[in-house]
Amino acid sequence: MKFRPIKDGRQEAALFARRAVVGFLVILILLGVLGVRFWYLQVSQHDEFQARSDANRILTRPLAPARGLIYDRNGVLLAENVAAFRLEVIPEQVADMDALLHDLQDTIGVSDDDIARFKALVKSKRSYQSVPLRLKLSEEDIAQFSVNRWRFPGVDVVPYLTRFYPKGAGFGHLVGYVGRIDAADVERLDASLYAGTTHAGKTGIERSYEALLHGQPGYELVEVNADRRPLRVIDRVAPTPGKNLYLTVDARIQEAGEAAFEGRAGASVAIDPRNGEVLAMISVPSFDPNLFVNGISQADYRALLDNPDKPLLDRALRGSYVPGSTVKPFLAAAGLELGLRTPADTILSTGEFFIPGQTRGYRDVRAGGHGRVDLVQSLAQSVNTYYYSLALDMGIDKLSDSMAKFGFGQPTGIDLVGESAGVLPSRDWKRERMNQAW
Repeated sequence: MKFRPIKDGRQEAALFARRAVVGFLVILILLGVLGVRFWYLQVSQHDEFQARSDANRILTRPLAPARGLIYDRNGVLLAENVAAFRLEVIPEQVADMDALLHDLQDTIGVSDDDIARFKALVKSKRSYQSVPLRLKLSEEDIAQFSVNRWRFPGVDVVPYLTRFYPKGAGFGHLVGYVGRIDAADVERLDASLYAGTTHAGKTGIERSYEALLHGQPGYELVEVNADRRPLRVIDRVAPTPGKNLYLTVDARIQEAGEAAFEGRAGASVAIDPRNGEVLAMISVPSFDPNLFVNGISQADYRALLDNPDKPLLDRALRGSYVPGSTVKPFLAAAGLELGLRTPADTILSTGEFFIPGQTRGYRDVRAGGHGRVDLVQSLAQSVNTYYYSLALDMGIDKLSDSMAKFGFGQPTGIDLVGESAGVLPSRDWKRERMNQAW
């Protein structure tokens, strides 16, 4: 027969009490840890998690500003904006980009050039930013895409304003054109100012006054669902349109000057002598800038490049031409300033001039010469031999220095990008160009 010890009620009660206290303390500590964690998430890190939540719920959509218009001095419109539609893609919403682009090619005829430009542009954008794939969709393209919209998540048709040049080739070189932003543009432009913008000035006035014409972008805060579909616009800050430009150019003079060329290649600049305003700046032949706005086709571009008259060359800005008799008044002024001539000094023009020690003769305008002429007569009759003689007396160093004072050999400083400087011969120029002494 076994005996069991009698339970000590007080001892068990004390043990239970100790265990209860320990358990309570453990629960209290865990609740404290939970409370601290709750405070950390809800109070200390509230702003960060609120931002993350809003980033998932709210989409910031940039709004491109309307580009400023360009007018001539009389208010004739030279560059305007017209409504159009483009196809845009949000890369982060596309699972297989190559497959999607291939399907779009079959659906609405996206070209290889469009895809190449799109892929280059994607690299400069963030994954959540919309990137244009094809511009200026036709009504047929829009209808075709709408029927197949369900097949292309992350792709949408977006309205926008595109540039149009009413005067076409008449102002192709002067006004220039806008084109799609490329890798080179990304490096020179402020990305924060071009969010949502697809085009920038490439040549002419459009390039030179890009900062003024572009304007300031705006944005929309759009609430979206789990599929990133827009539900409602929460807030909107409107973009600031670019400023309009009024040029000193007169469209009537520009058109009359171009017509005077009658198809012959050349350049002409009309300047108001009272204030230096450029009234016309013509380069013939020219090109239609509208071809470049939304991406010129290979065929059109090749036709321009293969044209022997080089319509893409801005002859007024980049062409180099012999100044001819226009230098004579400047040479005459230099001769007077240097004391090499006086108004009364004369030379005998026999129709030909020989540099001492050379057998080659340099002819005058009139066969047999102009006889004895002074400075005024040399200018009135454009006597070459007078200025051959003067230049020889000046020597290359004085001649070069004197002509440089009038701006020869230097850009004029006109407010257009890409101006070429003329050639002003000198000892250094010949040594660098031909490796020969003067």
